[in-house]
Amino acid sequence: MKRLTLVLVICLVLFPVTVFSQSVDDLTLYTEQYPPFNFEEGGRLQGISIDLMEEMLARAGSGLSRADIELVPWSLGYERAQDRPNHAVFAMTRTAARENLFKWVGPISPTKVVLTGKQGANISINSISDVQRYTIGTVRDDVGEAILLEQGVPRRVLDPVPSPDPNVQKLAADRIDLWAYEESVARWLINSAGFNVGDYETYWVLSEAELYFGFNPGTPDAVIRQLQDALDSIRADGTYDRIVASYLD
Repeated sequence: MKRLTLVLVICLVLFPVTVFSQSVDDLTLYTEQYPPFNFEEGGRLQGISIDLMEEMLARAGSGLSRADIELVPWSLGYERAQDRPNHAVFAMTRTAARENLFKWVGPISPTKVVLTGKQGANISINSISDVQRYTIGTVRDDVGEAILLEQGVPRRVLDPVPSPDPNVQKLAADRIDLWAYEESVARWLINSAGFNVGDYETYWVLSEAELYFGFNPGTPDAVIRQLQDALDSIRADGTYDRIVASYLD
């Protein structure tokens, strides 16, 4: 009897700690330079998904804010979100290959992953098999790279880098023929680097999907529900439309 009582006391002591450890406040959040969805400008993180996440955290009653979101290379955030419970990375394209690697909150926005190249370049693509004739810039572990490999494009024609900015410069300098990346983000980065967006075009669409917040599978379902409910309320009351318009209009 004394032993049973001791066990019950231990459980009562530990139970509140367990609940606390599973709160939204225990999340570690990673993002990358991916405008207009998430980016740093003037020392401050901003973008559609940054604003959404901050509002979601507030509505979930969390003490976390955009100041707690870490800007890291995509491959690092992607790896940690897979390996560590309560870690998340965004904005991420939700694909069949990634479906069971994460728990998902979203959607954030529609997304189109494409092959971008210079206008007037000697490039002709009628099927995915034609792609391997060209050198393609990718971001390591990004969805563009993953789709190319899944569709049978050999790794030898890929030129991966840890972040997207080098690909803008490589494309401008003809060091790569094509760049596999999200269409609107690629155009934003080309313009931000001082190049004329009109000098570039989309040669091939790799996928059309949606962007999500991706959480480690060990993240408690209760936390995922809190954040999904918060995002749903943001959409319902018009806050989502106002956030998107502030970056895209």
